Amino acid sequence: MRTATAAASAIPVVCCWVALAQPAQERPSFEVASVKAMLVDDPESDYVPRRSGDRITMHNAALVTIIAWAYHLTNAEYQLVGGLRETEKLLGDEYDIQALAPGSPSDDDLRVMFQTLLEDRFQLKVHREKRELAAYDLVVAKGGPKLVAAPSRSFKPGIGFGSSSSWAEFRKDGKHLVGKSASVEEMVVVLTRQMNAPVRDRTGITGTYDFDVAFSTGVDGYDRPVLATAIHDLGLSLEKSKGTFEVLVIDRLQKPTSN
Repeated sequence: MRTATAAASAIPVVCCWVALAQPAQERPSFEVASVKAMLVDDPESDYVPRRSGDRITMHNAALVTIIAWAYHLTNAEYQLVGGLRETEKLLGDEYDIQALAPGSPSDDDLRVMFQTLLEDRFQLKVHREKRELAAYDLVVAKGGPKLVAAPSRSFKPGIGFGSSSSWAEFRKDGKHLVGKSASVEEMVVVLTRQMNAPVRDRTGITGTYDFDVAFSTGVDGYDRPVLATAIHDLGLSLEKSKGTFEVLVIDRLQKPTSN
């Protein structure tokens, strides 16, 4: 008969064997990837990765844009904290990225693959923390909302910004806020980008709407109100506020290693 001591000493052996029989799930990563610095000016830039089968590309993308997409940041202007001046300079560098990602990974897995690439090639180290920031609250203006309800439509999957059935965006001229069957939540996403500060939906408005608001950037010479005033045409108002928001802080970043 085994003694109690002998029986107890056998327990760790069994536990260790079970642990080894359940290997940790590997973090998604590209099968192969190429990172090349852009050496010539090119007006065309990618803000999100392009897919063609297993091939993933980002052309002439600023490093800040790549990081923002990888970590799902809505607006890097306030959500990404660079820290050192040298880091801020590196964020403006532009790169061509070509990679292979077999198996049609989801967007979430693809973001993790880009995170792994940034960690391996740019030695990127980050952490998240909460900070108090200036913000805006989107509220219903005096007199009530003037939004036009969107008619029933049929959409092709993947068209436009947001879901497959709606979108909101700024036109390329940068002077129109437009939406097609868009929710106020989708409007808030693009307002956040334009205001370079967090925008919170405090309207309580549901449903989908069509809108087209013309505005001035304040320095373009157009005889139009700035966005914070122009949005009154929709019966809405942007009020200055403050709040605690999560930011991504860069602890380490360097120029990429060679391919």
